[in-house]
Amino acid sequence: MRKIFTFIAALAATLSLSAKETTVWTGNEPISWNAEVYAGSQFETPDGTFTGLQSGYTIKVAVTPGIDEPQYVMTYKAGDNWSWTDLTTTIENGTMSYTVASDQIATEIAERGLIFRGQGYNITAIIVDDNTPDTPEPETPSLNEKTLWTGDSAISWNPEAYPGGQFETEATLFAGLKKEDTIRVYTAQAIEGAQYNLTYKAGDSWDWTELSVSVENNVISYVVESETIATEIAERGLIIRGQGYHLIRIALSACHSEEPQPQPETKEYVDSTVWTGDMAISWNQDEYIGSELDTYNVRQDMLAGLAKDDSIKIYYAEAIEGAQFALTYKAGNNWSWTDLTVTNHDSFFAYRVASDEIAQDIADHGLVIRGQGYHATRIVIGKPKDTTTGIENTVSATLDGSQKILRNGQVLIIRDSKAYNMLGQLVD
Repeated sequence: MRKIFTFIAALAATLSLSAKETTVWTGNEPISWNAEVYAGSQFETPDGTFTGLQSGYTIKVAVTPGIDEPQYVMTYKAGDNWSWTDLTTTIENGTMSYTVASDQIATEIAERGLIFRGQGYNITAIIVDDNTPDTPEPETPSLNEKTLWTGDSAISWNPEAYPGGQFETEATLFAGLKKEDTIRVYTAQAIEGAQYNLTYKAGDSWDWTELSVSVENNVISYVVESETIATEIAERGLIIRGQGYHLIRIALSACHSEEPQPQPETKEYVDSTVWTGDMAISWNQDEYIGSELDTYNVRQDMLAGLAKDDSIKIYYAEAIEGAQFALTYKAGNNWSWTDLTVTNHDSFFAYRVASDEIAQDIADHGLVIRGQGYHATRIVIGKPKDTTTGIENTVSATLDGSQKILRNGQVLIIRDSKAYNMLGQLVD
């Protein structure tokens, strides 16, 4: 009983006119009419392999010679009496080809299949080329893509199962690659169970290292994870590997614009310390003994005069590994606890006041310092400096019958005509 290898039923059901080539069968069939010379037999294609075949299409058969002078014969069952009839083929670069000469032959091959005969070779794949002219792919401006390479290269790490090889890009193809750029590899003619693999030469030893990719709609995508990987791909290129597909385009979506971007305004800040102490911060006392620090409970007017663009810095010490840092304020009329987005700077974490509303809420309701596994030691308010006069913007507020003013970067409380700093010390 003849052994039938992998049959791509979904592709064989209809030969798509939108694809230039369609793989309709893969396997490994030894062909021989004299088994004493070469172990094998003839091979007849499965039913439905050539459904949709038309005149002018080219049938391409990947062949591997097993003897010095193999004999290649492609036959079909012609006419009403189904006479075995040889087709005129060409052999070039390991491919036996036949271009369908008429509608009648196309119909008979589609309905009756092909028989491969001869001596001393193996068949590994059958491909149908509809010979439609290549059409340019639509531009994808939403991806901001730049095409780096186009062509047609069969990808395979097992040529016996699928003719092809790996594809290594030129070293200069990815010049200027940056972290977070997206490399997209467009593919076609994939067989069922195709395998996709992108590799680069990593480290001082240039070890082939696989990249973590995603595959969707026949596109392999990789987002560059680090500047080191970006540099190594830019200097050494990329190796595209796998099994059972054709590489047709390589493109790049840059995460950075080539146009210079406006730089954020730089401001000078003058810092003023409004609290010092030592409080262990914890929201899970089973893991770390501590609590939270509510500035409103310590002193209601601690953050009086806070304004948009001010910086709040919470200095800390004795932080454990994996310490967590968080700031919360009581927003709106119902004093809803609302988290703020902070950045950690190793010895302190900070928040830049985003709006006048948030500034007012913090000034009126205070700030809650939370997290896990550290000691809060100091609260510092940074005021943007007026670079023209060298004096900070002056603000004032009234709360509980006292006046708060900001003078030369220091918040002062005026009571009974005397000025006190935020630590309660008398200021001359």
